[in-house]
Amino acid sequence: MISVIIPHYKDNDRLILLLEQLNQQILKRDYWEVIVVNNDPYFPLVLPEKLSLVYILKILEESNPGSYAARNKGITAAQGNIIAFTDADCLPDTDWLKNAWDLFSQDFKKEIGILTGPVPLFFKDPNHLSPAEIYEKYTGGFTTELYAKEGKAITANWFSYKSVIEEFGGFNSELKSNGDSELSGRISRKYEVAYIPDLIVYHPARFHVSELVNKYQRLLGGTYTRRFKDDSIGFRRHLIQFLWARYRFALKRLFTLFPKESIPILKVCHAINMGAIQEYFSLIRGGETKR
Repeated sequence: MISVIIPHYKDNDRLILLLEQLNQQILKRDYWEVIVVNNDPYFPLVLPEKLSLVYILKILEESNPGSYAARNKGITAAQGNIIAFTDADCLPDTDWLKNAWDLFSQDFKKEIGILTGPVPLFFKDPNHLSPAEIYEKYTGGFTTELYAKEGKAITANWFSYKSVIEEFGGFNSELKSNGDSELSGRISRKYEVAYIPDLIVYHPARFHVSELVNKYQRLLGGTYTRRFKDDSIGFRRHLIQFLWARYRFALKRLFTLFPKESIPILKVCHAINMGAIQEYFSLIRGGETKR
């Protein structure tokens, strides 16, 4: 059996879309289950009564903050010997589970540590992109094939044997970001990270600039927790490199794109950098990492 684990935090509308989309999976219904782990301790998750699902759904609550703590809670409750991770805002292709099932069925020597695939972006209105969507259009979204070659995977599209996840102790629940990179990096030292192009999960491009700012603040916080908590000088160098990379990206687009796209990209990059500086000072003063 495959247990699909979905952490949830204040994203009911998109979670409902995902749960409805999972009705379309072509893998036999008794081969999989879905576990949603609500990570908002103040608002228990209540789904609408009219929601009709053809598969087994479990709803759990995890009060410890962070999606990795929520995923760990889901792992402990999973009945499947294979764990699938995706996010509440994602939309898997209809043969997502079937393609994974077929590949694991052929893994007789249990060599696969992680199975992953493409995570292409989709837009609200492809003909009228917001500044944030323009930025994501040119940053390429998620380079999951490259990640897999580096021994990494993202939890938007990740399958593993439950035994492998448990062998490595699950995710580091102290991290608010980079937890997937941290765990997949450890797993890849012993097992294969396999990438197949037809294992597809669609992810929405971020529509608001504030969403991108929050994303990079979380990434910065995760990097700080993993690498620089006791290295303030190293963290300052990392921040400078981060800021320069954003501005360099924007400056290149000023010379290669029309102003209707290059100017929004510059503004978005500036907003991301201002958010990164704000997060830097918050972290070095002992503030909590973003979630």
